[in-house]
Amino acid sequence: MLERPIAALLACCSTALVFACIPAVQKGEAEEGDLPDAEGSAAPATAPVTDSRQIEGKWDIVRFDGYQPARLNGPTRVAFADFTDRGVALRIECNYSGAAGFVVDGRFRPEPGAAFQTEMGCGAVREARDTALFSFFGKSPSVERLADGKILLRADGKELLLQRPDERRLDFLPRPEELAGEWRLIGVTRYMEGNGHAGIGLTDVPGRVILTDTTASYTRCPQYDFGYRYTEEGRLLKTSGPAIPASPASCAELSEPQRGSGDMPTQWDVMSVLHASPLIEWAGKEEILLSTDRIGLVLSRAPCRRIGQSDDHSETKEVDCASPR
Repeated sequence: MLERPIAALLACCSTALVFACIPAVQKGEAEEGDLPDAEGSAAPATAPVTDSRQIEGKWDIVRFDGYQPARLNGPTRVAFADFTDRGVALRIECNYSGAAGFVVDGRFRPEPGAAFQTEMGCGAVREARDTALFSFFGKSPSVERLADGKILLRADGKELLLQRPDERRLDFLPRPEELAGEWRLIGVTRYMEGNGHAGIGLTDVPGRVILTDTTASYTRCPQYDFGYRYTEEGRLLKTSGPAIPASPASCAELSEPQRGSGDMPTQWDVMSVLHASPLIEWAGKEEILLSTDRIGLVLSRAPCRRIGQSDDHSETKEVDCASPR
């Protein structure tokens, strides 16, 4: 018998840690990828941002110093500048960091405070980009709102262009005809506070998700097939079909019990996402993300091959990660 792989456990740093390390700001004192390009030249600036509260919340990085990062790596954003009343949490495809400060009179005013930065090794090019972004906010960049709603920051000859995630994802929607066919399960992720998340790999789960232009199904649970309509906002809007129970019931392939903490997703969350009229977008080459506010499901068209070994270690063979049916 060839051994079956065990689902991998995934983890990610939460930007809540970044904000935990940024002291509260007192305002009384002085004030590379396979996805399509999502942005051309910036629109003309229209007005300075006068207060941090005007831009509080999540922002994707569209472009920094001429570089256009990916929006997603699987289920999560990988390039962002998210503002709170304490400062800004930062990432551009590698490490996490943050800058204490606030926006006033069209400029980000940095404040001294304990620095926090993860130390993942990502290669010289990405690490240099980290350094440039993380030091950018220490140079008191100007902050302007553009006519199209984006935010443009400038300092030391560099520009940082930001856009709200809900708006930027619209540039990464698959066309309806690109959805049709069989999709392999990759992983399911539960989103937590900030940009934290917890996920499990699903490459050892048999079966496929099949999408037509009007129906969706998981091949091992045909009793839960349903009809949908693909909306302009990139949502698989469920229009017909049965409701799913709270537990797997007769779908044994997705009945693996939950592991670890209560934050971890379970395999049954695959069906929960499919039936929740999820948003959809490209997540990488031949990968799509189906997501709700709480859970993300990554599917892939790319073949999945692994080397299996017999029980006595005398034979190896290339096998499919998960049988289609």
